Amino acid sequence: MDYEKMIIIADSSPLISFALIEKLNLLEQLYQEIYVPIAVYNEVSKSDKPYSQELKQFLHGKIKGVKNTMAVDILLSDIGTGEAEAIVLALECQPAMILLDDLKARKFAKMQGLNIIGTMGILLEAKKAGFITAIKPFIAELISNDIRISTKIVEITLQAAQE
Repeated sequence: MDYEKMIIIADSSPLISFALIEKLNLLEQLYQEIYVPIAVYNEVSKSDKPYSQELKQFLHGKIKGVKNTMAVDILLSDIGTGEAEAIVLALECQPAMILLDDLKARKFAKMQGLNIIGTMGILLEAKKAGFITAIKPFIAELISNDIRISTKIVEITLQAAQE
């Protein structure tokens, strides 16, 4: 896939992960346009949230409202507001990738036929593109900061990265 020409719609968890490892710039290096729905922006920019200042700055000019609020309301019975708005926004901004880590939300995005990538997928793409040299230190930093990543996903990612 030609990522540079792609739009990516991001959910809050991956954004927080990239802020934590100080690699938000990878998204700008890999994607032409990055957007977040209002609910995601509100979630990550709350002053009591970790990395809220960095995320506020990074997301300046990248906030987009969702047009189909009825679709968001339907998804709300199963997933969070941020994930629901991100899925609907990705559908409205086709062709777009959706950056999601939440498993339940990923299942809904998949049912909608969206192209899904997660934090580990971005790290893999960044390594392939030569923006980072290793993934393992970032995974270690995320895990040591209580970011949950399944052992299986870590193994698959490291194997794919040949680390």
